[in-house]
Amino acid sequence: MSFVGGKLKLKGGEPLKTAGGVKKKKKQEDKSLAAASAAPEPEQKDVEKDDAAEKTRKAIHGYELQPNAVEDRRTEAEKKFDARFRKVEEQMCKKAAVKSHRERVKDFNEYLAKLSEHHDIPKVGPG
Repeated sequence: MSFVGGKLKLKGGEPLKTAGGVKKKKKQEDKSLAAASAAPEPEQKDVEKDDAAEKTRKAIHGYELQPNAVEDRRTEAEKKFDARFRKVEEQMCKKAAVKSHRERVKDFNEYLAKLSEHHDIPKVGPG
């Protein structure tokens, strides 16, 4: 045969462990998971629980997550486009909120009545 045996290794389709790549160390995970699974004392406050959860995340992932820090990575043109889009969308909502459904149907029927016969649906077939 002219091909190499074995399964295909797709880019990013499989995790690194199963693809034969980098394997994680289990010693640090076991320690951090044991610390995380320890039952907190009933005297602790919610703030202390959050701090413990953050420390566990740091130990597991090796870096600190900052949930409150939101960085805007858009360009100036994207920001201007979004601002303009929001403004136009607000105007459209205000315009649509002025009329009720009954008024919209009435206006649409008037519009259809003004159209010429060219737009009418032709009769097809007998009768």
